[in-house]
Amino acid sequence: MSETTFHADLTPAEWGLVKAIRDLPDAALQTRAHEVFRELLFYVGNPRCEGMGVEGFPCGEPASTCEECQDVWTTLEILLGRAGRP
Repeated sequence: MSETTFHADLTPAEWGLVKAIRDLPDAALQTRAHEVFRELLFYVGNPRCEGMGVEGFPCGEPASTCEECQDVWTTLEILLGRAGRP
């Protein structure tokens, strides 16, 4: 059973992400990359953690002092540094 393919106009940056996933040497690695990117993109688009703000509602501000949010953003900064970002 083959997967449906899509044809889309991509920016060079978007194509670079797709190509990097396709260039992974193993289908299991590609699947894992899909899962990680899906979760990362959801988190970045919905920056809420399980921590509670002072009003008793879930945190929705990634710049807050919540340790969980700060740990995620620190990890992303470390990954960007390892990728050679200035």
